[in-house]
Amino acid sequence: MPLNTDPIDPTPNASLRSGTAARLAGLPVATLRVWERRYDVVSASKTSTGQRLYSSHDVSRLKLLRQLTHNGHAIGTIANLELAALQSLGEGVSIAISGAPVATRSVVVVGRSAAHKLESVMGYELRAVYEDLDQAELHPTAEGSIDVLLVRLASLQPASVDRVLALAKSLNAGTTAVLYNFTAEGTVEALRKVGVRVRREPATARDLSQLMRNESDNALPFNMEWHAAPRRFSDEKLTEFAERPSTIACECLRHVAEIALQLAGFERYSVDCASSNAADAALHKHLTAVAGAARTSFEQALQKVLAHEARGRAPI
Repeated sequence: MPLNTDPIDPTPNASLRSGTAARLAGLPVATLRVWERRYDVVSASKTSTGQRLYSSHDVSRLKLLRQLTHNGHAIGTIANLELAALQSLGEGVSIAISGAPVATRSVVVVGRSAAHKLESVMGYELRAVYEDLDQAELHPTAEGSIDVLLVRLASLQPASVDRVLALAKSLNAGTTAVLYNFTAEGTVEALRKVGVRVRREPATARDLSQLMRNESDNALPFNMEWHAAPRRFSDEKLTEFAERPSTIACECLRHVAEIALQLAGFERYSVDCASSNAADAALHKHLTAVAGAARTSFEQALQKVLAHEARGRAPI
């Protein structure tokens, strides 16, 4: 659906203060100031006292920028486009931005209504559209992989889980997303556990865009390096520090010791958590590593607090 680009004021030279311009454009004043400072989004005039004044053209531009950023465009890539180019983006026309083409992801859709919504979302190329899973299974797409498989089911039954997963595998889909109207809670969890994006209808075009965005946007950073050192303090020692009177005019010693103690406990808990599949095991391994790294950092912080405490204590 084209964005609303009607002028806010029929007089192009109308002078509006920043608060009024931001309100008409639907932006917080703070956002307007950041956009101006970082990206020079409009050429507002200034009074002799330095007050910035905005025209209806400026407000129309700001309104377009707000709508486009809400649709997924980065402000840094569209901030300096002409108004006509912004309007083209709003109408779904792909244009080159700062020398970089608009990225396009290939999509296979099961469900005509979902495909219709997706037509208004930029950055996706429809490879094939099927009425239902039966048709998709009987008429596979051309060879090669696809970026996204989007399946819309009015009734998501347990038997559909294996069919969706098999179809995603046959298409070599990078991301699989399912829209549904009615289902059982366990069916949704079964899909989510194997990495399928799931959302209940109704869903707008913007909802679809968020559902199908790059896997890296939502993926847990299992590949990050988390450095956990062996424990420096036992539970007993941490409890002792938490209960010790402090020479500092606050309770930082107690708080830091208690947080370190809790992190150590959660680290052990994650190690002992039961895993019913490989995905669960990977998650618990990740949580153990993160908790260990956080515990190490707080132990280091605790050492600094203890050193500061020692300097503040009078010699015996």
